[in-house]
Amino acid sequence: MPTPAASEFTRFFRADDIGALECQAARYVDYSFAPHFHEEYVVNTLLDGVQSYAYQGGQYRAGRGALVLVNPGAVHTGEAGSDGGWAYCGYFPSVTLMRQLAEQLTGRPTEPFFRHTVVVDPDLSVRLARLHHLLRHSDDRLLRESWLHAVLGDVVARHMLGHAPQAVQARHNVERVRQMLADRLADNLSLTELAAVVGLSPYHLNRSFRAAYGLPPIAWRNQLRLVRGRTLLGQGVPAGEVASRLGFADQPHFTRAFRQALGITPAAYQQGLGVAPRRAQAGS
Repeated sequence: MPTPAASEFTRFFRADDIGALECQAARYVDYSFAPHFHEEYVVNTLLDGVQSYAYQGGQYRAGRGALVLVNPGAVHTGEAGSDGGWAYCGYFPSVTLMRQLAEQLTGRPTEPFFRHTVVVDPDLSVRLARLHHLLRHSDDRLLRESWLHAVLGDVVARHMLGHAPQAVQARHNVERVRQMLADRLADNLSLTELAAVVGLSPYHLNRSFRAAYGLPPIAWRNQLRLVRGRTLLGQGVPAGEVASRLGFADQPHFTRAFRQALGITPAAYQQGLGVAPRRAQAGS
């Protein structure tokens, strides 16, 4: 992994008092993200430079003022698309929050889904940057919540559909395997064991899973461990305990994987959120 340039940074904070939402401000020059995914939606607005990334079988570029929109579970990468790198402010709204906004707009339960991953929407770009500032610096809950619903509501209204296209729906047997992996993250499951559950050969399961989710089962499981690890760190769980809960060999293994995925160590991530790791209970 390349050593991050001195001008690079990434900072996280949460706005959970008004919605299940994590926010990020970042600049990257030399750093590049390996294929990964999030359980939340991703809504980024580019403030400077150019980002290049792979997503759903395509290669995309986004420049200043563009929005980068990623659906939950969608595998993507990230790297500089120009010599100066790229800077952005971003949001990771939960599936629950986006469903609530979509239902408020449509009047019925719906599954919002981004139609395009790169969009040019100057008005929303400016407002997303403004919202980011308000969420981080304002104590006025009415102001923050009003802006959150107005801005993310327009993201849903302008750039999402009511349901995912049929082409991206996973087949039932592959979905069963995905759910098993999610439910038993710390277990040492084998591909043969998983394949037997759904009546597929290991070869066909590996191939079908990758076609449905963009990663083979082993890589998908490893990414979900990092996603869940991030959640536990945000709750104040010590990194060593997170590693143990999620099936990492040890804390250094978790730290290396977390930094490779997010460009920041678990300790720095917790510090950025203002979360102090709680002490392990005696006998635990």
